[in-house]
Amino acid sequence: MKLVSLLPSATEILVQLGLEKNLVGVSHECDYPKTVQSLPRLTSTHANSKLDSKGIHNSVLEVMKNAVSVYDLDIKLLKSLKPDFIVTQDLCDVCAVSFSQVEEACRELLDCKIISLRPKRLGDIWNDVLSTAEKLGVKHNGHAFQEEVDMRIQAVRERLADWAQQRPKVLTIEWIDPIYVGGMWLPEMIHIAGGQVCIAESGEPAPVVSREDLEKIEPDVVVVKPCGYKLDQTVKELEQLKAQLPWKKWQTRLGTRFYLVDGNSYFNRPGPRILDSLEILAHCTHPDLFPEFGEQYSEGLIPLGPEMKLS
Repeated sequence: MKLVSLLPSATEILVQLGLEKNLVGVSHECDYPKTVQSLPRLTSTHANSKLDSKGIHNSVLEVMKNAVSVYDLDIKLLKSLKPDFIVTQDLCDVCAVSFSQVEEACRELLDCKIISLRPKRLGDIWNDVLSTAEKLGVKHNGHAFQEEVDMRIQAVRERLADWAQQRPKVLTIEWIDPIYVGGMWLPEMIHIAGGQVCIAESGEPAPVVSREDLEKIEPDVVVVKPCGYKLDQTVKELEQLKAQLPWKKWQTRLGTRFYLVDGNSYFNRPGPRILDSLEILAHCTHPDLFPEFGEQYSEGLIPLGPEMKLS
């Protein structure tokens, strides 16, 4: 059985299900685990990813305004790989190759089937793993993963069970300029991690917010995890981020804590590492209750000091 994955979260799901050996091609963004980086790359982007967050945002808007897909799919290479299944998504044209492009390609691959993921909430992510496992004949591996999900979520909930104080208000930032606030599965994650949600709604896309919107809220915790950004990229735009936020007001009045997180690895890929992301969020929300997660994920997490300075 030959498999092609056209988005990073799908690749991680397939590896979690024990199907890495079946992968014959991936997207240009698939980078985890490192062993998949040597596989043929089937996609490329029209957007300029070397710009800062504002430039990337404008580049994507320009591409979409011209009715051009953000991504290209290498049909010739895809045909040569002769996959039995293509795993993709049909939720967001900015996240991966559009579903219509994949459908068109599959018409020329007579024996190829599409598995399309469409997660909006946490339950959708777990169900995507289970349904993919069933379709690919590894149902037992899907159930094993679900057991891990239940165990790790329950471990967080049990430690919070005796927490008698008010839940901290948590703001998650998905993009720097303009500011996008984490939506979809993020509000559920905040709730499980023992926090209150600022602005976003569960199952809804990440909203763009203005400085005026941010002035109206009082977050105790701010987690910055720009989609697709590694830590070093976020650090480079720290001053740009500060210019977007009423951070002085928050720190002076509330003692707001700020964290930078590797947004390329965590939170934004609806796959197995959402569990890691939940544990990171639990630490950021309640560092005294979950100190071990701060150590465990230290390579992908930076707590900022006073005045949002690097520690």
